[in-house]
Amino acid sequence: MLEAGAANDLTADLLKSARPEWARLRKFVRYSRGRQELPWLPEGVDSEYRDIAVKSATNWIDLVIRSATEGLIVDGYGDEPESDLWRLAWQVNGMDARQHALHRASGTLGYSYLMTLPSEDGGVWMRPAAATSVYADFDDAADEYPRFAVREVTPAGKNKPGRWELYDDEARYLLTGQLGSADVEVLEHGVGVCPVTEMRWSIDLLGHPMGEVEPVISVQDRIVDATFTLQMVAKYGAFPQRWIAGINPGEPLRDADGEPLLDSVGNPIMPSIKAYIDHIIMASEPDTKFGQFAAADLRQYVEALEAHIRHLAAITQTPPHYLLGSMVNLSAEALAAAESGLQRKIREKREVLGEGYEQAFRLAALMLGDEAAANDTASQVHWQDVESRSLAQTADALLKLGQLGVPPKMLFQMIPGWTQADAEMAAEELAATNPTGQLAQALLSAQTSPPVADPAEVKAKADAMGVLIRSGVEPVSAAAQVGLDDVAFTGAVPVSLRLPESETVDLEEL
Repeated sequence: MLEAGAANDLTADLLKSARPEWARLRKFVRYSRGRQELPWLPEGVDSEYRDIAVKSATNWIDLVIRSATEGLIVDGYGDEPESDLWRLAWQVNGMDARQHALHRASGTLGYSYLMTLPSEDGGVWMRPAAATSVYADFDDAADEYPRFAVREVTPAGKNKPGRWELYDDEARYLLTGQLGSADVEVLEHGVGVCPVTEMRWSIDLLGHPMGEVEPVISVQDRIVDATFTLQMVAKYGAFPQRWIAGINPGEPLRDADGEPLLDSVGNPIMPSIKAYIDHIIMASEPDTKFGQFAAADLRQYVEALEAHIRHLAAITQTPPHYLLGSMVNLSAEALAAAESGLQRKIREKREVLGEGYEQAFRLAALMLGDEAAANDTASQVHWQDVESRSLAQTADALLKLGQLGVPPKMLFQMIPGWTQADAEMAAEELAATNPTGQLAQALLSAQTSPPVADPAEVKAKADAMGVLIRSGVEPVSAAAQVGLDDVAFTGAVPVSLRLPESETVDLEEL
């Protein structure tokens, strides 16, 4: 473990490397919060123009980030939805809610971190942290765990102590005070690796992983410029500008001593004519003429703005109707086609982020003493299905897959909005109450016509029933013995009529 002086020096070295990276990432945070670069304005511009420029900074990037992160919801790990590892590492730390903050930070910055440490009660302490306050140093970019990591809790001021956390493969070091002479508290974790997991938004072999903000900063700036132009034209060009010709503006303005007021070049300042909505402009000169210029057409400015927004949608694979709201009355098929690009992006993010979560779960299992789970590289996190599909479409697909023999548990996991625990519970209930699929058989029988009986077979059964009845067997019992349970009896008994033997001779001779 590091001594106090070594911990101070190492923290200072890591922070020196972290400062430029944190400065780069803070620009992405500003854009995601709607604090974009304002349009260019000349010096000394009127405050009214500056106010329009400030209002033109519309935060489109936030919608792009949310459209991707809202489809990323982890609801299980491994085959057992309510395992001890899931309960003690994930749910105890409130990661059902904290995961959304981690996904948003990763989507904004390109990467962030998940801290996993032993807790004081013998469990696991798991917390997400943004890359704007954590810096990790890797021996190689392909390594699972960094050599060292530092987290700035509170930066130090001139007369204000700072707080930092330093991590290595042996301990967690808490530094308080002024860096270089800060007090150090050592908390040994005994994990054997630096307990910091990097959660990447993408894996990029060419440099830093990029989030949703970095590729579209220039597009966002163009949207702000186009919005500013539209607002300026709407305020000063859409209202028809009026003109007056052939009028004497009158005497120049004078000061308190009666002297004419002069402008910066020495010309007298004449009174201006302002056309208010409740005023009427009049002139005494007979040659005076009034008129107005044509109002500006705002449609071309709106079309230019929408073109930039469509560029943003194309680059980020965001469905256009999320941004423009121009698509209405969509069928389920059209909606699925419009969102196909977004769903492909979400699937990619699930695979990349999922590797980070699986690494953190193996680390948590190591802290809990579960060696089998700590070495389990086959288990995966389960993501909730949030894709837009109609219930009828989903039910039809699941019924067809069920007829092919797909297990019910796998089918239930495909239902949008169902968690892994919901699917497990439904499969258990089905196995306990309906192991032979009686529901599917009932649906099938309701859609098919009853089978048509063979006439020859019915006649044979009826003849046999008649023989039994004539021999003294009760009619109902006779019908049951030959398989005619649905026969209704009127009370009449079938009998055989025979001619006298003396009369049968004539019949035989015929």
